[in-house]
Amino acid sequence: MKRWIATALVSLAALGPSTAMAAQEAEGHGSWLGFSFFVINFLLFAFVVVYFAGPPLRRFFSDRASTIHSNLAKSAKAFEEAEALARAAAERIAALEGEVAQLKRELEEETAFQLNRISELARSNADRIRRDTQATAAALVDNAQRRVRGNLAATAAQLARELIAHNFQAGDQSRLLEGFMNRLGIEARR
Repeated sequence: MKRWIATALVSLAALGPSTAMAAQEAEGHGSWLGFSFFVINFLLFAFVVVYFAGPPLRRFFSDRASTIHSNLAKSAKAFEEAEALARAAAERIAALEGEVAQLKRELEEETAFQLNRISELARSNADRIRRDTQATAAALVDNAQRRVRGNLAATAAQLARELIAHNFQAGDQSRLLEGFMNRLGIEARR
Protein backbone atom coordinates (compact mmCIF):
# COMPACT_ATOMS: atom_id res chain seq x y z
CA MET A 1 0.00 0.00 0.00
CA LYS A 2 2.83 2.37 0.81
CA ARG A 3 4.22 1.74 -2.62
CA TRP A 4 0.94 2.73 -4.24
CA ILE A 5 0.88 5.97 -2.28
CA ALA A 6 4.53 6.63 -3.05
CA THR A 7 3.94 5.98 -6.75
CA ALA A 8 0.92 8.29 -6.79
CA LEU A 9 2.76 11.07 -5.03
CA VAL A 10 5.81 10.79 -7.26
CA SER A 11 3.69 10.86 -10.43
CA LEU A 12 1.64 13.79 -9.05
CA ALA A 13 4.82 15.68 -8.24
CA ALA A 14 6.21 14.95 -11.67
CA LEU A 15 3.05 15.89 -13.57
CA GLY A 16 1.94 18.68 -11.26
CA PRO A 17 4.27 21.40 -12.49
CA SER A 18 3.46 20.76 -16.13
CA THR A 19 -0.29 21.13 -15.51
CA ALA A 20 0.27 24.19 -13.40
CA MET A 21 2.33 25.71 -16.15
CA ALA A 22 -0.31 24.88 -18.73
CA ALA A 23 -3.04 26.62 -16.69
CA GLN A 24 -1.13 29.85 -16.40
CA GLU A 25 -1.06 32.49 -18.96
CA ALA A 26 2.15 33.25 -20.56
CA GLU A 27 3.78 35.80 -18.40
CA GLY A 28 6.96 37.55 -19.04
CA HIS A 29 8.11 37.31 -15.46
CA GLY A 30 7.86 34.47 -12.97
CA SER A 31 5.35 34.80 -10.17
CA TRP A 32 5.74 34.03 -6.54
CA LEU A 33 2.87 31.65 -6.70
CA GLY A 34 4.57 29.56 -9.39
CA PHE A 35 7.81 29.62 -7.47
CA SER A 36 6.07 28.57 -4.23
CA PHE A 37 4.37 25.74 -6.15
CA PHE A 38 7.81 24.53 -7.35
CA VAL A 39 9.19 24.77 -3.81
CA ILE A 40 6.25 22.84 -2.34
CA ASN A 41 6.52 20.30 -5.17
CA PHE A 42 10.25 19.86 -4.48
CA LEU A 43 9.66 19.59 -0.71
CA LEU A 44 7.00 16.93 -1.29
CA PHE A 45 9.35 15.09 -3.62
CA ALA A 46 12.22 15.32 -1.12
CA PHE A 47 9.92 14.13 1.70
CA VAL A 48 8.70 11.16 -0.34
CA VAL A 49 12.23 10.24 -1.30
CA VAL A 50 13.51 10.58 2.27
CA TYR A 51 10.52 8.85 3.80
CA PHE A 52 10.33 5.91 1.44
CA ALA A 53 13.80 5.60 0.03
CA GLY A 54 15.69 6.74 3.15
CA PRO A 55 15.42 3.58 5.30
CA PRO A 56 16.27 1.20 2.46
CA LEU A 57 19.13 3.47 1.40
CA ARG A 58 20.38 3.68 4.99
CA ARG A 59 20.04 -0.08 5.31
CA PHE A 60 21.80 -0.60 1.97
CA PHE A 61 24.67 1.72 2.84
CA SER A 62 24.85 0.29 6.38
CA ASP A 63 24.91 -3.24 5.02
CA ARG A 64 27.40 -2.23 2.37
CA ALA A 65 29.63 -0.57 4.99
CA SER A 66 29.43 -3.61 7.27
CA THR A 67 30.19 -5.88 4.28
CA ILE A 68 33.18 -3.73 3.37
CA HIS A 69 34.38 -3.70 7.01
CA SER A 70 33.85 -7.46 7.19
CA ASN A 71 35.72 -8.02 3.93
CA LEU A 72 38.53 -5.74 5.12
CA ALA A 73 38.74 -7.65 8.40
CA LYS A 74 38.73 -10.98 6.53
CA SER A 75 41.36 -9.69 4.11
CA ALA A 76 43.53 -8.42 6.97
CA LYS A 77 43.16 -11.74 8.77
CA ALA A 78 43.96 -13.67 5.56
CA PHE A 79 46.94 -11.38 4.96
CA GLU A 80 48.23 -12.01 8.50
CA GLU A 81 47.71 -15.75 8.04
CA ALA A 82 49.54 -15.62 4.71
CA GLU A 83 52.42 -13.70 6.30
CA ALA A 84 52.52 -16.25 9.14
CA LEU A 85 52.55 -19.08 6.60
CA ALA A 86 55.30 -17.32 4.64
CA ARG A 87 57.36 -16.90 7.82
CA ALA A 88 56.76 -20.53 8.75
CA ALA A 89 57.73 -21.62 5.23
CA ALA A 90 60.89 -19.50 5.37
CA GLU A 91 61.77 -20.99 8.76
CA ARG A 92 61.05 -24.46 7.44
CA ILE A 93 63.24 -23.82 4.39
CA ALA A 94 66.05 -22.58 6.64
CA ALA A 95 65.61 -25.67 8.82
CA LEU A 96 65.59 -27.90 5.73
CA GLU A 97 68.81 -26.29 4.51
CA GLY A 98 70.35 -27.09 7.89
CA GLU A 99 69.02 -30.64 7.71
CA VAL A 100 70.36 -31.04 4.17
CA ALA A 101 73.78 -29.81 5.31
CA GLN A 102 73.66 -32.20 8.29
CA LEU A 103 72.63 -35.13 6.07
CA LYS A 104 75.40 -34.24 3.63
CA ARG A 105 77.97 -34.25 6.45
CA GLU A 106 76.62 -37.56 7.77
CA LEU A 107 76.72 -39.11 4.28
CA GLU A 108 80.29 -37.90 3.76
CA GLU A 109 81.30 -39.33 7.14
CA GLU A 110 79.55 -42.63 6.38
CA THR A 111 81.17 -42.75 2.94
CA ALA A 112 84.61 -42.11 4.44
CA PHE A 113 83.96 -44.80 7.07
CA GLN A 114 82.83 -47.31 4.43
CA LEU A 115 85.83 -46.50 2.22
CA ASN A 116 88.18 -47.04 5.15
CA ARG A 117 86.42 -50.27 5.99
CA ILE A 118 86.64 -51.49 2.39
CA SER A 119 90.30 -50.48 2.27
CA GLU A 120 91.02 -52.38 5.49
CA LEU A 121 89.14 -55.43 4.19
CA ALA A 122 91.11 -55.28 0.94
CA ARG A 123 94.40 -55.05 2.87
CA SER A 124 93.42 -57.93 5.14
CA ASN A 125 92.30 -60.02 2.13
CA ALA A 126 95.55 -59.20 0.33
CA ASP A 127 97.53 -60.22 3.44
CA ARG A 128 95.50 -63.42 3.75
CA ILE A 129 96.02 -64.21 0.06
CA ARG A 130 99.74 -63.49 0.46
CA ARG A 131 99.93 -65.81 3.49
CA ASP A 132 97.90 -68.48 1.69
CA THR A 133 100.18 -68.15 -1.36
CA GLN A 134 103.26 -68.43 0.81
CA ALA A 135 101.82 -71.45 2.64
CA THR A 136 100.83 -73.05 -0.67
CA ALA A 137 104.26 -72.33 -2.15
CA ALA A 138 105.94 -73.75 0.96
CA ALA A 139 103.73 -76.84 0.76
CA LEU A 140 104.50 -77.25 -2.95
CA VAL A 141 108.24 -76.81 -2.30
CA ASP A 142 108.10 -79.31 0.56
CA ASN A 143 106.13 -81.77 -1.58
CA ALA A 144 108.56 -81.31 -4.46
CA GLN A 145 111.53 -81.84 -2.14
CA ARG A 146 109.97 -85.03 -0.80
CA ARG A 147 109.38 -86.32 -4.30
CA VAL A 148 112.91 -85.40 -5.34
CA ARG A 149 114.28 -87.11 -2.23
CA GLY A 150 112.11 -90.13 -2.92
CA ASN A 151 113.29 -90.25 -6.56
CA LEU A 152 116.91 -89.74 -5.47
CA ALA A 153 116.57 -92.42 -2.86
CA ALA A 154 115.02 -94.83 -5.34
CA THR A 155 117.71 -94.04 -7.89
CA ALA A 156 120.46 -94.32 -5.29
CA ALA A 157 119.03 -97.62 -4.11
CA GLN A 158 118.92 -98.88 -7.65
CA LEU A 159 122.53 -97.81 -8.26
CA ALA A 160 123.64 -99.25 -4.97
CA ARG A 161 121.99 -102.56 -5.77
CA GLU A 162 123.69 -102.68 -9.09
CA LEU A 163 127.12 -101.76 -7.64
CA ILE A 164 126.75 -104.12 -4.79
CA ALA A 165 125.61 -106.87 -7.04
CA HIS A 166 128.79 -106.48 -9.11
CA ASN A 167 131.43 -105.74 -6.52
CA PHE A 168 130.45 -107.48 -3.34
CA GLN A 169 130.00 -110.89 -2.23
CA ALA A 170 126.78 -112.37 -1.11
CA GLY A 171 127.35 -111.76 2.66
CA ASP A 172 128.69 -108.23 2.26
CA GLN A 173 126.11 -107.44 -0.15
CA SER A 174 123.14 -108.38 2.01
CA ARG A 175 124.58 -106.60 5.14
CA LEU A 176 125.24 -103.30 3.27
CA LEU A 177 121.98 -103.46 1.47
CA GLU A 178 120.05 -103.91 4.66
CA GLY A 179 121.83 -100.97 6.42
CA PHE A 180 121.34 -98.75 3.41
CA MET A 181 117.62 -99.57 3.20
CA ASN A 182 117.19 -98.78 6.88
CA ARG A 183 118.86 -95.42 6.41
CA LEU A 184 116.77 -94.61 3.33
CA GLY A 185 113.60 -95.48 5.25
CA ILE A 186 114.59 -93.05 8.01
CA GLU A 187 115.34 -90.28 5.49
CA ALA A 188 112.09 -90.87 3.60
CA ARG A 189 110.05 -90.47 6.80
CA ARG A 190 111.39 -86.97 7.49
